[in-house]
Amino acid sequence: MTGRITRLIDDQQAGSIAGEDGIEYAFQGGALIGTTFGALHLGEQVTFTPSAAPPRAAAIRLMPSGAGRSR
Repeated sequence: MTGRITRLIDDQQAGSIAGEDGIEYAFQGGALIGTTFGALHLGEQVTFTPSAAPPRAAAIRLMPSGAGRSR
């Protein structure tokens, strides 16, 4: 699934992703593949594997044309 990073909590290395399905998925920095938490930006597009209850994102990868870079 694809989505955009909507929240970053630096001191917890956590955040959330708005999925293309309209659901907000929480994530932890350990779910990132090929990047680090400090390299993330609000609005950046990602792909991820969703899980339902509670909504969580796993196997998160940045999309090559990451857009909307602000922190």
